[in-house]
Amino acid sequence: MDSRKLEILKAIVTDYIMTGEPVGSRTLEKKYQLGISSATIRNEMSDLEELGYLDQLHSSSGRIPSAKGYRMYIDKLMTLESLSPEEVSFIEEKIITMAAFEIDKIMKQTAMMLSELTNLAVVAKKPSLSKAHVKNIQLISMEKNTILAVIMVDHGAITHKLIRLNHSPEPEVLMNICNLLNLKLKDMNIEDINLHIVNSLKNDLEGYDELFLSILSAVYESLNDEAQENRYFVDGTSKILNYPEFSDVNKMKDFLGLLEQPDLLFHDVDDANEDMLITLGEELSLPEAKDFTIITTSYKINDENVGTINLIGPKRLDYSKVVSIINNVKKELGKRLNEEDVNDGG
Repeated sequence: MDSRKLEILKAIVTDYIMTGEPVGSRTLEKKYQLGISSATIRNEMSDLEELGYLDQLHSSSGRIPSAKGYRMYIDKLMTLESLSPEEVSFIEEKIITMAAFEIDKIMKQTAMMLSELTNLAVVAKKPSLSKAHVKNIQLISMEKNTILAVIMVDHGAITHKLIRLNHSPEPEVLMNICNLLNLKLKDMNIEDINLHIVNSLKNDLEGYDELFLSILSAVYESLNDEAQENRYFVDGTSKILNYPEFSDVNKMKDFLGLLEQPDLLFHDVDDANEDMLITLGEELSLPEAKDFTIITTSYKINDENVGTINLIGPKRLDYSKVVSIINNVKKELGKRLNEEDVNDGG
């Protein structure tokens, strides 16, 4: 596509994002100083429509971007918008207050902050524990015949599991088992805990089979992503109501349908090998997503993905501003997540 068509397409997308109104040739001539006549702009717009980059809702109306037009704008034409000093300061202050939190709480607070700054709904997936390495295990006696297993992993997440037994173990027995688990399982992830490791632990704990198997099962379930309950956090759903596109009841039903199947939202982006991915609804195999844009971003500690956040909004979205916000949050959060005190659990 030649540069003139690209310039006109960029102006149309920019104007439509700002106004929500179909864009005509006279509007472009007056507002965007393209250096060509209204008639020439009209011809170029007709060509862009034939190429699939624009849609015309009615024969007498202006044009709006198609999904293909948005994709070209996002990939090639978008210019990132600078954040105001107030916005930058707000992000820095919010993230500083998160520094002492556990990683899953940091992700939840980050999701809420992004929703507040972008006016988009968010669906965040808790950090994966299946690849995490055990750093410390604590076994705590609770009420009668119940102990609490608390497992800390290398990216600062803490998970716990209540274990119910037929009888309460003696404190020294519990301490010995705890010391042995820390000795044998430290720096291992769920895939490392193989039959050889299990048998070795079992031999060292001969006579305590029931206790050992209950505790080992609790550790395994705690690190198994499939066994985790409430793996997703949702916030900002009411913000979608602020967009005129979603005053339609059927579109709201589609939106609520998306939130009911979060696994499918993340399915196409987990292996994309991208820090940020902008997906238009038509690009997903989800009929409910056709009117939406989903922006997915991940957060890393030592180059390992520890959490993923989806921002959901209309296709008519101020992409340049939203992407700038996400980039700034990722930069500031990256500083915190990779500090030693966060890695060690604060």
